[in-house]
Amino acid sequence: MSVKQLTQKQLDSFHQAAQSLKLYRRAELQDESDGSSLIEELYVDPLPNNHILQTMMKPNTTFLIGRKGTGKSTIFQRSQHELRKRAAYTSAYVDIKTVFESCQVDSELLSRAQQNTGILPEPSLKKLLIYRSFLKAVIREIRDELEKRVRSSYLERIKSYLSGSLEAFFEGLDNVLEEADDDEFISLAGLKRVDVEATDETSNQHGTESGLNASVSRRPNLAGSFTAKNTVTAHNTEQAAYSEILMRSFNLKEVILRLKKMLGKLGIRHLYIFVDDFSELPEEAMIIVVDTLLAPLNNWSEELIKFKIAAYPGRIYYGGIDKTKIDEISLDLYDLYGSTDVNTMDEKAIDFTRRLVEERIKHYCKDGLSAYMQPDDQMWRLFFYASMGNPRTLGYVLYYIHESHLLYDKVVGSSAIRDSARRYYEEKIEPYFKLNRFLHTSFAERLSMYGLKELLESIVFRAHALKDDIRKSQLIRSLGGSPPTSHFHVLSNLEPLFSTLELNFFLTKYYQMKDRDAKMVSVFALNYGLCQKYSIEFGRPIGRKGTGTRENRVYLVERVFNCSVLVNEYLQKHQEITCDACHESYGVSQLAALELYGMRCPKCGVGTCQVRNLSKKYEEIIRSVRPEELLPATELGILHVLSSEHKPLFANDISQELDCSYQMVGKRGKILDTRGLVTRNNNDQGRRIFEMTERARQIYFEDDGTNGLDLSAQQDS
Repeated sequence: MSVKQLTQKQLDSFHQAAQSLKLYRRAELQDESDGSSLIEELYVDPLPNNHILQTMMKPNTTFLIGRKGTGKSTIFQRSQHELRKRAAYTSAYVDIKTVFESCQVDSELLSRAQQNTGILPEPSLKKLLIYRSFLKAVIREIRDELEKRVRSSYLERIKSYLSGSLEAFFEGLDNVLEEADDDEFISLAGLKRVDVEATDETSNQHGTESGLNASVSRRPNLAGSFTAKNTVTAHNTEQAAYSEILMRSFNLKEVILRLKKMLGKLGIRHLYIFVDDFSELPEEAMIIVVDTLLAPLNNWSEELIKFKIAAYPGRIYYGGIDKTKIDEISLDLYDLYGSTDVNTMDEKAIDFTRRLVEERIKHYCKDGLSAYMQPDDQMWRLFFYASMGNPRTLGYVLYYIHESHLLYDKVVGSSAIRDSARRYYEEKIEPYFKLNRFLHTSFAERLSMYGLKELLESIVFRAHALKDDIRKSQLIRSLGGSPPTSHFHVLSNLEPLFSTLELNFFLTKYYQMKDRDAKMVSVFALNYGLCQKYSIEFGRPIGRKGTGTRENRVYLVERVFNCSVLVNEYLQKHQEITCDACHESYGVSQLAALELYGMRCPKCGVGTCQVRNLSKKYEEIIRSVRPEELLPATELGILHVLSSEHKPLFANDISQELDCSYQMVGKRGKILDTRGLVTRNNNDQGRRIFEMTERARQIYFEDDGTNGLDLSAQQDS
């Protein structure tokens, strides 16, 4: 069926609206005609009365927690825009991930340091100097952002009231950087070496309910997530010494007093520092940054500095930051809307989804949403299911609708949303496991990732098979049609097991409630696009016969959807616990007892027991990867973007997909070029453009039958 043919202008306008939602990181929402910011006009707060924005504006350190695409960077932009209206406030944005990637060891300083006796060994000193360069780069970012703010229209008007010149103000900041280059740093490193050698030890803390937010993990996996409660507070004395050296070298208390005095001359009493991509840092770097920079500045700044930190759920390290004095805002579905009941949660999330789409269309498309589609309540619900309220995912769904329906004058209905959600899953989410088998990490880590795939396959197979069982049950007979089986629940203590799957959008925590046995369970929803691919009916009984009955309200926690037994059986089969000293093996059933004694090996009394995940099903596939084919995550990401977009791209286009800087893409792209995986040629305008080679396509993206989930083997398990 066709609709009234859309003009090219209308199509372009819809494309712009969708593109603005799928923008990554700090991509500015700007008016193309004059470059002015659109953030105030287009910003849609997830909660009524701009509640999240108002919380961000409070003079408290705030952790903004959410998965990729939940709008953390957009909230940062909106907050900074609001701060520019306030005379006593200024802000600085720091992309921690990019700054860390750009840090380089000062070769001259390293050479000079090695001439000293008693200095740290070269590998340790290099690490120390990288951290030092990292902190210097952070200060430079603050200085640059302050310069932009100081030279804004408002502050230009008050220049005449300043006792000194703006140049003097910036000279003071520059002095902070220059003093970081003195020799005190090197002498301190040498002095601390004796202490490090004398007291090198590691402290392990164990507990059954420590929670993921108290720990950090470079790449959580099945084993790691399950044993995250067995948290290693990996502060060996050497690392603590690094922190102490850096704190002494930068003399943060003095820096704060000087900064406060300089800002005071401008009438500025509050400095908000927005720290993006915090959870993208390696574990050791995250600890160093918090212990040597964020915590001291937060605790010693005499109310001058307040941090606004964007992080992923479960990947946060607080260190010395007093959690009782900070705000935490979670942007994920259940945390935002799940405080009352599941029906209310759905309605709030659907309302946010509708407001997002309508505001973008209202600005970019002068003819309004009705020119493109006629969404009813059911379609808005499907838009929510397809995106789970994630703005970036919603942008992709609209983008694919534009390509598959609007360009061909097709009616946009429920099927268009389903098809777009499936395409998003297949192109952006599904490749996670196949690509990670080429990740430059240990064999055990890659094997553990594939263990998660096996677990997901078990759950998806069960969801697909359940519909026949449910049709026969007395419980669901009154519903009619195909019963939804997209949700499952597990005992809440098993929830950390699914953190990596959730972080990568294979599933989403949907709700938390008591099951039929009055036990607290966590309810998860499988990805909507995944359900479309594997013919799984999504949702719960809404708008069907019997809506509003107690049976429908507790549908998600019926015993038939309980996967706790499945998960425990899987752990028994696929996990092992071994001592890192004597290599004695223990059953998973002994984990709780081992945790009581700090995971110390009962046999040798010396070693520490480690939980490892086994994936016998995929072991040969992972072993088949040649060492020269392994790549770091960023390089794999560049190849994935080029593959999924099906066309050559500029570095800036790739960086927006990867949440990184275009400089990083250029640097890593050069490495891929030397390996014959990418070509870098200049287009007619002289801009460098990246294209994946046929060799790269054959190695990393050729369909060998392992792209999707393998449900065939589940029949016999």
